[in-house]
Amino acid sequence: MNNHHETPIVTVTLNPAIDHTLHLPIFTLGQVNRVDSERTDPGGKGINVAKVIKALDHPVLVTGFLGNNNSTVFQNYFKSEDICNQFVETPGENRVNIKIVDTTHDIVSELNFPGITPTTADLDSLITTLRQLAESHKWFVLSGSLPPTVPTDIYAQIITMLHQYNCKVILDTSGPALAAGIAARPFAVKPNLPELSQLMNSAMDSDEEILATIKQLLNQGISKVAISLGEKGSLVADCNQILRATAPTVAVSSTVGAGDAFVAGFSVGQARNLSLTDSIRLASAAAGAAVALPGTQAGSLIEVNKLINKVQIQEWR
Repeated sequence: MNNHHETPIVTVTLNPAIDHTLHLPIFTLGQVNRVDSERTDPGGKGINVAKVIKALDHPVLVTGFLGNNNSTVFQNYFKSEDICNQFVETPGENRVNIKIVDTTHDIVSELNFPGITPTTADLDSLITTLRQLAESHKWFVLSGSLPPTVPTDIYAQIITMLHQYNCKVILDTSGPALAAGIAARPFAVKPNLPELSQLMNSAMDSDEEILATIKQLLNQGISKVAISLGEKGSLVADCNQILRATAPTVAVSSTVGAGDAFVAGFSVGQARNLSLTDSIRLASAAAGAAVALPGTQAGSLIEVNKLINKVQIQEWR
C-alpha cells in the first residue's frame, strides 16, 4: 500500500482539542473518583482522521484553526509524525476534552469544552489557505464541531468553494452544520445513527427508515453515504449498491476515535480509487484497529491488515 507519490488528503479541523483520557474502575457522580491511568492526545475529529490516514501510509495535510496559547502539543505531534501542517493560528486556547472511561461497565463519559473563538479575519485566512490547497489537492475531509463564533453554514461555504476546483469532500459533522453541509452536496457524508436521527427528526429505529434516508441523501446529489452503527458495524451506499459491513471482534480499549478511523479508512480507499466494497473493508478494519488502543491513537498498518480480510460484507436492502 506504500505510495509516496500520492497527493495528500487534506483534513480540516475547525475546533481542535487536547483529548485527556482517564481510566478508572468505576466512575460515580458526586463521589471522589480515583484514576488508574491517563493519557493526553492532540485531537479534534479532523486531526484524529489525519492520524489514521498517516498510519495507513497515505500522505496527509492538516489545516483549520489552532489556538496559539497551547498549540505546542499539536505542533510537536505533527512534526514527530511528519504530518504537513497548514493550520491558521488564532488567539486563545484550544479546548480540552475530558474522556472518563469506566472500565468495569465499559462506559465512556465525555466533557467537551466549547473551544477557540476565531475572528472574521481568521476565517478569511482559512478560506485563502483552502483555495491555495484546492489548486493541487483533490480530497478534503471536513470533520467535527464548530467553534462558537463560526457561522453554522461554514462547511457548506467551504464545500461550495471546493466544488469550483473539482475537489471531493467527505463531511463528518452533526446538527445544523451537517444539515447545511448536506445542502451543498459534498461527495460523501458519514453520520452515525444518533446524528442521522437528529438530522431527520426521526427515531431511525427501523431498517426501512434508514434505507429511505440513505436513498433521500443520494437523491440530493451526494455520491456516497456511510452510516456508522457502533458495535453493529456500518452501512455504505452509492447509487448502485448498499453494503453492510460487520467488523471483526476485538478487545475494546477506547471507542472514542472509532468513527474518525472509519472516515480515514474510507477516504484513503476512495482517494486510491478502491471499490465501495474495498473502501468499507479498509474503513472497518481501521476502526477495529483503533478501538483496540487507549485514547485516540491510530492502529498500525500491520494491525489494520490483520483485520481487513475478517470484515464481513453483504448487500443490504
